[in-house]
Amino acid sequence: MRKITSLALLVGGFAAGGFAGPASAEEKPRENPFLVSWENREHRIPPFAQIQEEDYLPALRQGIEYQNQAIRDIVQNREEATFENTILPLEKSGEILQKTAAVLFNVAAANSNENLRQIESEAMQLLSSQNDALYMNPFLFRRVKRLKEQDQISDPVRKRLVEETYREFVLNGAELPAAEQETLKEVNARLSELGNKFAQNLLAATAGYELFVEDVSRLEGLPAADLERAARKAEAKGRKGYLFGLDNPTVMPFLQYVKDADLRKEILDAYTGRCAEGTPYDNTRIVAGLVSLRLQKARLLGFPDYASYALQTRMAKKPEAVYALLEEIWPYALERAKEELAEMKRYRKEKDGLKGKFLPSDWRYYADRIRQEKYALDENALKPYLTVDNVRDGIFLLCERLYGIRFELLAGAEVPTPNTTAWLCRDKDGSELGVLYLDMTARPGAKSGGAWNTSYVEQSYDSTGRRLVPNTSIVCNFTPATGEEPVMLGLDETETFFHEFGHALHCLFAEVKYQGLADVPRDFVELPSQIMEHWALHPLMLKEYARHYKTGEPMPQELIDRIQEVQNYGQGFATTELLAAALLDMDFHTLEEIPQDFDPMAFEAATMKKRGLIPEIYPRYRTPYFSHIMDGGYSAGYYSYIWSEVLDADAFDAYVESGDIFNTRIAEAFRNGILKNGGMYDAMEMYVKFRGHEPEPDALLRGRGLSK
Repeated sequence: MRKITSLALLVGGFAAGGFAGPASAEEKPRENPFLVSWENREHRIPPFAQIQEEDYLPALRQGIEYQNQAIRDIVQNREEATFENTILPLEKSGEILQKTAAVLFNVAAANSNENLRQIESEAMQLLSSQNDALYMNPFLFRRVKRLKEQDQISDPVRKRLVEETYREFVLNGAELPAAEQETLKEVNARLSELGNKFAQNLLAATAGYELFVEDVSRLEGLPAADLERAARKAEAKGRKGYLFGLDNPTVMPFLQYVKDADLRKEILDAYTGRCAEGTPYDNTRIVAGLVSLRLQKARLLGFPDYASYALQTRMAKKPEAVYALLEEIWPYALERAKEELAEMKRYRKEKDGLKGKFLPSDWRYYADRIRQEKYALDENALKPYLTVDNVRDGIFLLCERLYGIRFELLAGAEVPTPNTTAWLCRDKDGSELGVLYLDMTARPGAKSGGAWNTSYVEQSYDSTGRRLVPNTSIVCNFTPATGEEPVMLGLDETETFFHEFGHALHCLFAEVKYQGLADVPRDFVELPSQIMEHWALHPLMLKEYARHYKTGEPMPQELIDRIQEVQNYGQGFATTELLAAALLDMDFHTLEEIPQDFDPMAFEAATMKKRGLIPEIYPRYRTPYFSHIMDGGYSAGYYSYIWSEVLDADAFDAYVESGDIFNTRIAEAFRNGILKNGGMYDAMEMYVKFRGHEPEPDALLRGRGLSK
């Protein structure tokens, strides 16, 4: 997942660079590090060591004053509106806000605490209000609209920026009557408040759960490394036995390996029951409020539902296009999932003599047992070859082979979060492309779940046309190392690392002229990440980087062959749970009426029943903890993973068809045609120019083994 800074607001650009170090207290008062220039700091690395929590809100307030003055200067200019006197200063007006918000929200997502959560909540309210003030300024909008109507800009990139800026104003209420603008402001403020509360509830609920197990025999099947970690957690709490939480690196191995069915059910019930109705961190009423407010916002802006509003800036354009794709794939995925379930039921009866109800908590356990027996593949036997350092070095090697780029460890560099490393990326000519932070392991209670890529400093250009390098970050929740052993990854985690690195390359390669064109459509943003997954477990790549951390021996060919054989095993389950979540998201956001007593959980049950989802599978994210769509920027957009997979499957075929998966000519075409351009050009036009045709879902179905 690519996590975009909350309220990645403000047409204003991110033109700042680095900060000078502070003077001593005897010389002058301490300066707020967000309010001094970062322009000359090496590699544009922010002064993380100098930033204190009390710096954020004053910097945001100062940034608002700075932007308001810039807007006053624009609208008071009596000259005819031009690109130079309207769009460019508007681009620069938000630089303090953007660099402050980037650090605040990124650190809060990766290393939060109670004080930071309170700051984040207040910051979101400030930024939401400022966003409204900017886009609802009638005098500023008049100048932007005049520029668009003149249609006299010949440069296609500048013209696109004017058009995109105009559209942002319209979609943020610039054309509404004053009374309706005030209503929209209230709606936006409430949406910001509820989204932040949803996220904080989820973080607290995840951190607050503890499962203690004293009898080790009940944990039969759990790998020794997981047992040792659980024992250390219990010891840290002053207890004997084993302690488990609800972070993904704990829950997924538990469900996959623990033989005790009652314990599996207990932890999955807790995991899927997070923030449920009646719990201390109940998110169900928050969801009802968010969905209702989004519909109200869409109606105010002239759309029948929220999805129709949100899709205005995406490739799909209309809900009908999203449903057409999801519903084309759904029958194949669901049918395969039913086949997998039938096989597991037979296996359970034959091997364990069990005939009772098959539960969702049984799925991963029996799927893994069948996989081990059918393909003789034990994922724990693979992990010593897939240490986080090995996988990282494999990705670095792939990037060098495809693009000629290199990564150098920046020892001693300031980093934003604990246990994080900084790497300098150099292009093939030796020039700097940017800085990459790697924050790999879980911090339960402090770090949000999942994995994401985000930027602390965006790529930009200075007034002389010099490219200013970005600082981008990959954040994961891999299981921390145990004892002397390194961090070891499973197959899914290995693919996750490659995935997020694709997002990072999108940032590092960027050569976007204007910050207003930095972002790409939500349903295009996953293409650069998902195409990287095709290399992760490819035999030719595994031979390069999968080496035993103790002996240095390469992964045996027998294991590599088994990985290939098992690639499509379990795709019925994996595709169905993903599609179920995407459909749930769309169904929430295509509602045209929402009753006062709206029950989100009843709605979830009804929408899944309507589509025939079998009870043994939950949507990948259930409503009370569906962070992607409730606070993570993917509302009416979770389908993007499948939409982009159609693109990435077809795009990788270009390498396969060439006979060389490391084809540098194709890689350069992908870099120059897609990765470096941001949103400067239409997404489908960029894709067709690269590939020569529009993508078809057949490539996705083949890739997942669900071919018609």
